[in-house]
Amino acid sequence: MDAIAPFLDAERLAPWLSRVIVDGALVEYGRFLLVLIRMSGLMIVGPLFANSAIPLNLRVLLTLSLALILTPALPRHLERGFDRLDRDLNEVLTRDEMPPALGHRFDQLQQASHHLEAVGLSRDDYARQTAAGLPQNLVGFAAVAIGELMLGLLLGLGIAAVIAGLQIAGQIVDQQAGFGLGSIINPELDSTGSVSGQALSFLGLTAFLLMEPFGGHIRMIRILVETFETLPVGEAVVTQSAIELVSGLVQQSLVLGIRVAAPLVVMMSLIDLTLGFLSHSVPQVNLQAIGYATRAGLCMIILAALLSGVSEVIVGVMSATLDSLREVLVFPTG
Repeated sequence: MDAIAPFLDAERLAPWLSRVIVDGALVEYGRFLLVLIRMSGLMIVGPLFANSAIPLNLRVLLTLSLALILTPALPRHLERGFDRLDRDLNEVLTRDEMPPALGHRFDQLQQASHHLEAVGLSRDDYARQTAAGLPQNLVGFAAVAIGELMLGLLLGLGIAAVIAGLQIAGQIVDQQAGFGLGSIINPELDSTGSVSGQALSFLGLTAFLLMEPFGGHIRMIRILVETFETLPVGEAVVTQSAIELVSGLVQQSLVLGIRVAAPLVVMMSLIDLTLGFLSHSVPQVNLQAIGYATRAGLCMIILAALLSGVSEVIVGVMSATLDSLREVLVFPTG
């Protein structure tokens, strides 16, 4: 009793206990902030979430709610990440099972666990999260926060680039149909946009929300949640392959715009040839007076006939885009 009497002294125990509680609360608060920042990156530029029609306070409430739900579940996500990476199911994680971009984390965990390289990491070693893993100063926290924000931004930009390709297709359609004078204000970008571009972008957003087996917005959030399994809080990695993928998606958006508008461009070219032939064959007909109405009406008919096929193309491209983003963000290769 004499040996443990100093520890039972309330005057000595109270400061130590309060310091432990405060340190633990600060660690959890730091993790919550980093989770919030990673989720905010998606909410800033992601389709639907970044729409100005959704009130800002509602978007902030959604981000805070997701962060509050995810923060207590971080240890469980690490266990799932161990199961994903343990390909041979022997409950030991070796370096060759880790993605190349996560090799440094494997070395750090192995050094902290004092294990030999041939032994690997156990489940407890991989899921070990201590206060030392978080930044200890404001500059370090800001650097880590930038990496967390970039991870969410890349995911949102990848899908936003695909939808931007539909606006390009709409501009091509308006140029062919003569709707260019009917440009409208786009409140999201604070700029003018084509009528057909707005219609196709809404069609793309609708197809994105109704993707099977569940909506694309749910898949986006799910991909970002899965990143916590292999990229714990404070260790977000934006690899060169992820940046190259997003830049490739920008090029793919241009290809998508051409694919969507190509059938209508071909049909309108044939209509122009027909009208040109009639103007030379029957000069008495004033084609300049009826040409605009004819082109506009036929363009609307052709566009309505192509909408079903366009929806399938949009869903296929967006599904492939989400799969590619999941591959490079959840399992970074370098």
